Amino acid sequence: MNLSAVILAAGQGTRMKSNLPKVLHPIVGRPMAWYALEAARQVIQSKPVLVIGHGADKVRQALGDQAEYVLQEPQLGTGHAVLQAEPLLRGRSDLVLVTYADMPLLTSETLFKLVKIAKEHPGPISMLTLIADTARGFGRILRDANGQVSAIVEEAQATAEQLNIHELNPGVYCFRADWLWEALKSIQLSPKGEYI
Repeated sequence: MNLSAVILAAGQGTRMKSNLPKVLHPIVGRPMAWYALEAARQVIQSKPVLVIGHGADKVRQALGDQAEYVLQEPQLGTGHAVLQAEPLLRGRSDLVLVTYADMPLLTSETLFKLVKIAKEHPGPISMLTLIADTARGFGRILRDANGQVSAIVEEAQATAEQLNIHELNPGVYCFRADWLWEALKSIQLSPKGEYI
């Protein structure tokens, strides 16, 4: 199975209160995004696609030929960001790994495990979740009576009961490509005005 990776790096990072794009903040001498690119590159054995937006020229200059680039302009949410990679990736891979450029501690070993699960199971989506006492703004994972993921609720839309859920969505997925490109086009606009 052919595998591609899309790494999301278009956000502004307003909480960092910096003129430097969030994904370029240095960690141990390298831009934060470098770690996400390196982890994905080890899994897919080719250049990941980096979705850029805010500070696009600076990001491209700092990371050079480590990635293929697509521009998300305007930035209308995660689903919209992934959709920007469709013209580059449609027909090129069977599976699409999606992650964020601001997750420098996500390892290639974890990504390998996720891809392995996606290859072994027939469903269109395989995803990481995490259990944590502090939500840090992550969406909540809702499960049905059989323990299957039934929905992801963004923190801003979560009920008081849902805010007490400790299983969180870090936004790391492996999609069956033929399903992904069609499904992205059916995402509805959220109350925040984004396609998430």
